[in-house]
Amino acid sequence: MCMSIKHLPIFILWSIINLAGDDRLIEISSLGQVRDLWEYWGFEPWASAGMKGVYRRVTFVKSGMIGEVCRYYADDYIIWSHNGRGDMRRTLENSRPQPELMTQRYLFVEGADSGEKGRVKSFWLGFRGYAEVHTFTPGGKIGKRVKDLAPLVDTALEILRKKNSGAGGDAIEQ
Repeated sequence: MCMSIKHLPIFILWSIINLAGDDRLIEISSLGQVRDLWEYWGFEPWASAGMKGVYRRVTFVKSGMIGEVCRYYADDYIIWSHNGRGDMRRTLENSRPQPELMTQRYLFVEGADSGEKGRVKSFWLGFRGYAEVHTFTPGGKIGKRVKDLAPLVDTALEILRKKNSGAGGDAIEQ
């Protein structure tokens, strides 16, 4: 087998994962196949600038004795097809404030922990909202800011593993 030096680390990582019997790398790119789970949690397919994943908009309503006081939104993105740190940096740099949108959270799913820390960008000292970029390695440590998103990735991978092993996994328990 002829291989250049720059591909050697990828080959070694792939070999270690395959020796351990973990097909996580293959499954991460297949996260979109668990449509029932994503739809149940309000996500829809999303793609932009070569990245792929799912997206949802969550509505928050503050109400008082006189009725609705304010309404604002939060956008969540779970991205499993991306080019690593470059896409994370560009995503944060290209994020712009939008009317009534308080938070834009981007969760980049990784096959191996990169050690990349979450980054937050505020618009007008937070008065116009925030953009956040976080990473998550399935089965790894879950950060506080993505404790609602990261378990969905683990659940989706578990459903895929059950499907691939012939144990079912199509139904979502309610």
